[in-house]
Amino acid sequence: MVSAPGTYIWLLILYVTTADLYMRLTADERIAFLRRQSTNLHNLDTAPLRVFVASAVWDQGLHLLKFTVMFTVLCAVAERWLGTRRWLAITALGHVGATCVSQAIVLAQVHDGTLARSARFQLDVGPSYGYMAIAGVLCYRIAGPWRWPYLAGLALYVGLPMFVHRDFTATGHLSAVLIGLCCRRLTRGRPKWDSGAWWRTVRPRIGLPDPAPQPAPAKGPRPAAGPVEATSTPKTPGSSPNGR
Repeated sequence: MVSAPGTYIWLLILYVTTADLYMRLTADERIAFLRRQSTNLHNLDTAPLRVFVASAVWDQGLHLLKFTVMFTVLCAVAERWLGTRRWLAITALGHVGATCVSQAIVLAQVHDGTLARSARFQLDVGPSYGYMAIAGVLCYRIAGPWRWPYLAGLALYVGLPMFVHRDFTATGHLSAVLIGLCCRRLTRGRPKWDSGAWWRTVRPRIGLPDPAPQPAPAKGPRPAAGPVEATSTPKTPGSSPNGR
């Protein structure tokens, strides 16, 4: 926790706001309050800066256990790896960028008539866009072939809801992961996790024998030396009857 202060300060704020939301307000009052903190089209048009900040520290449900796991596994690891400033920059880019992409799609659907005009006031709160951008950039923390299973699992996690629900939240999560993948430049100079080195350290601790060394290839008989060719003595200038 000391090495990732930004992560756990953010998580503490979420604990406080969620407890206040569910202890002080009724269900109807809760929905009305969250709608005022939401990054929907109406609020982005009237008070964009306020709702960008407010929507990251309020949530619609009791997801504290999920947030604790996600913040510890993703955000804390990334903050220790990248430093607080780079971690915060990527989180903010994911939160703001994914919100803009998802709400731009909602705006286009409202103009086309595929969504009702009431979609301008829908709920869109929570920190998930921020930590999904962190999940994207963390692929550069992994060295070697383990990076590809991680990317496959992440693609399945954000891609499957796109085919099942096809809502703005699924679009925002996919956009946040792509934003995180675009932040590779911010990871330059940072160490990578080598899974092979980790396994070589764990192997003797759990009692597994080291792999047997491969035998050296057998050497065949050396070829017989060929006849030694006579070497001619180089002639110095003037030694030849035709020299000058």
